[in-house]
Amino acid sequence: MQVSLAESPYDFELDRVIDWVRRNNFKKVLLQSAPGLIRYLPEIGGYIKQMTGADTIVDGRGRFGACDVYTNLTGFEAVVHFGHTGFINTSYPILYIPAFSNIDASKLFLKILDALSNMEKVGLSASVQHIKTIPSLYEYLARNGKKPFMGQPGKRCLYPGQVVGCDYLSAIRIDSKVDCHVIIAGGEFHAIGLALSVFKPVLHVEPYAGSVEWVSKSKVDRVNRVRGFAALTLQSAKKVALVDISLPGQHTSSLIEKLEVFLRHVKPSSQVNSFTTELLTDQFLLGLKELGYEVVVTAGCTRFATDDFDRSPIPIFEAREVYGLYLKGLNVDKGVFILQ
Repeated sequence: MQVSLAESPYDFELDRVIDWVRRNNFKKVLLQSAPGLIRYLPEIGGYIKQMTGADTIVDGRGRFGACDVYTNLTGFEAVVHFGHTGFINTSYPILYIPAFSNIDASKLFLKILDALSNMEKVGLSASVQHIKTIPSLYEYLARNGKKPFMGQPGKRCLYPGQVVGCDYLSAIRIDSKVDCHVIIAGGEFHAIGLALSVFKPVLHVEPYAGSVEWVSKSKVDRVNRVRGFAALTLQSAKKVALVDISLPGQHTSSLIEKLEVFLRHVKPSSQVNSFTTELLTDQFLLGLKELGYEVVVTAGCTRFATDDFDRSPIPIFEAREVYGLYLKGLNVDKGVFILQ
């Protein structure tokens, strides 16, 4: 299927890309993106070649976050990464292009206001693609009798109100001040993550579908049941696999080392072993199950434990929740601990 940039709902800031390539005299550039944007990269590469003479290579593996930008690919001088804002250091230059959405989400403001009829204090969040809508939504709600709030970003975000899959601090910081949260984001990924991270209701604004819906308690409960099952499995397991992810944005070997000592202390009759891998693939997880491991404790992306349970042949537990589980116990309402 032919894909046209002219029909894309995203701003790829190609003038900025061209200027960056020209100023640095790059001759070979690697193009990366979030999975949903890969379709646009070949045409973007052709345009870069036309305007600068630089050759481009498309990274065929969709990158799930700024933690996932590092690559072992060779033969390039620089990377242009579309779809995320950056926070890690690399040995090569990277230009981050957020790919802000061109969709006019203000058409949904009245729907949002109607949905908030019984709410006064409202927290505002968005994925980076829709973060530019937040200031105008803030003003609209304030003019219509609401008290909007925006939290300061966590270390993996750049903008007030911005959230990413592993960092909802901007919303967590204002959770005690608001009656509910509004998040503008495509798909359910960020909305579910936010609902798992805060204690107030979450209203999901989906600009591509044009929908405004409350995140249902049943969806959150389903994830928390799985987290609870993984927690109980860890408590009873006789064979535990600790897994560090080698990607620079997720690598936390020091945490794995501390958890290995801790788990051997609280589970003296269990076998606890450490592993490292670049990606938590189905094949890797199946291999651990075949070796007799009953549960995986991963220090990589916090979303492995909440989003990958459908495909995993073995329960996955979030490493940062281990101490909470053993020192505070299992929280029935929130699974184990807030996602953050």
